[in-house]
Amino acid sequence: MTTHLSGVENPRFEPGGSRERQSMRIGVMCGRAQGFEDGHAEEALAWVSASGFEGALFATPRSISPELDDVALKEAGELASSLGLYLEVGIGSLGPFGPADDRLSGLNALIDAAAAAGCEEFFAYTRTDRHDVDVPHGEQLDEIQRTLQGLVPRLRAEGLRLNLKTHEDLSSQEVLRLVEASGPDVVGVSLDVANLVVRGEDPVEATRRLAPHIHQTHLEDVALFFVDRGLRRRLRPCGAGVLDWDAILRTLVEEAPARHLTLEQHLGRFDADVFDPAWFDAEPHVSAKELATLFRYALTCERGAAAGDFPSLAELDQDPSPLDRRSQLAESATWLREVIDTIPGGHRGSSSR
Repeated sequence: MTTHLSGVENPRFEPGGSRERQSMRIGVMCGRAQGFEDGHAEEALAWVSASGFEGALFATPRSISPELDDVALKEAGELASSLGLYLEVGIGSLGPFGPADDRLSGLNALIDAAAAAGCEEFFAYTRTDRHDVDVPHGEQLDEIQRTLQGLVPRLRAEGLRLNLKTHEDLSSQEVLRLVEASGPDVVGVSLDVANLVVRGEDPVEATRRLAPHIHQTHLEDVALFFVDRGLRRRLRPCGAGVLDWDAILRTLVEEAPARHLTLEQHLGRFDADVFDPAWFDAEPHVSAKELATLFRYALTCERGAAAGDFPSLAELDQDPSPLDRRSQLAESATWLREVIDTIPGGHRGSSSR
């Protein structure tokens, strides 16, 4: 049994249960971390449906078809539709490094593949380096902006939307600036709440900042611990960490256009080096109030671990197996359903885009 810091035990996620379907449909990421090899979309979608989830996210169309075969992509989209599932994919990195022409060509090829699978909306991420001594971070953001501007005419002409993921390398303020400068009608946000703590941000406040533009999500919880360098993040199922899901979900239900809550349990391990004075030079967005919230989260984890009520950092350093990750996704879904049930407007019956 997983212990939750709120003191509430998660009941088992009941696939196909009798509970009224929610307006916020819950789906899951399907990839190698969950035990699905590239090219096995049929197996993944069958598991998603049988497990009672309502959608599937693949990190890239190549996870569906490594060769980007139009027939295989179309069949995956049709299978998802026949199972009553929404289907989401990513289209890779927006840069900033490497030849711009090659980057745009690759992104456009993956947009073609996403469209073949029936996706009119997809996410992309960034790979900036905040400590690059040769290319200042501001110039890296400018290059990403140029990449987005190179895609916007196509997105607008074809009625598509690209959602910029809150990746570990960007603050929510930087994501917001890129979205607003590119055109919020075709560029939105794919919210990964766990990544925000790496940039010293409180996920609750960052969700509020980004809410009008959030069209997709990557949801999982976090545990935070103090280490010599600052704060160390480890990933947890929703409700099994320290994030305030009531506040996050209320914002998504009440203020965001997203109607899909996609869950993710991945491998990323990061620190926020808040005890290094130089760290703050590259993090001008950090506020004392939000950083204090993260410290409170870490103190809660430390105290819970000391009392035996919460896993220790050493325990969380053990990588879960793919089957364990699938169980964590089910645990997250159960928890989110319980929270959504308490939010007015969160349970108005099933809806799809």
